[in-house]
Amino acid sequence: MTEKTEDALRAKVLDLMRYGTSANMEELDRIYHDNIVVMDLNIDGRLVTLEKQGFMAMLKEAFKDKIPDEHMWSRIHSLTVDGDRGHVLISRKIPVGGPKMHIELSIDFIFEDGRWQVVREVNFSRPDAEAA
Repeated sequence: MTEKTEDALRAKVLDLMRYGTSANMEELDRIYHDNIVVMDLNIDGRLVTLEKQGFMAMLKEAFKDKIPDEHMWSRIHSLTVDGDRGHVLISRKIPVGGPKMHIELSIDFIFEDGRWQVVREVNFSRPDAEAA
C-alpha cells in the first residue's frame, strides 16, 4: 500500500516484522530510511545507538538460522498517522540481544518517496519472562 492511511501503515508494520524475522535485507533496506537512528535501552540501563547499516547487520545476525513464524508475536498499542508522519507503539518478543527478549518499540515513520519508511526506533528491552 502506498497511501498515508492507518491501514497502509499497519500493513507496513507487518511487512517490517516479516522482513525482519526472515532477515530480508533487500526489503528492510527499502523500509529503513537512510537516516534511521535506532536506540535501545536495556533493563540494566545500557543504551545502544545504531544507524542503518549497523542495525541491519545486527538483525541479520540475530535472525540467521531462525524460523520466522516463531518470532511474529506482537501487540500494537497505538498506531497513528498525521499527514506524512506515522507512529507505532508496539511490543514484540524476539531473539535480539538475548535468547528471547520482550521489547517495547516506539517507531517513527515518514511517508517519503511514495512509501512508509522508519526514521527512528526507540526501544526498551528486557528478558522475556516466559522464556526464562
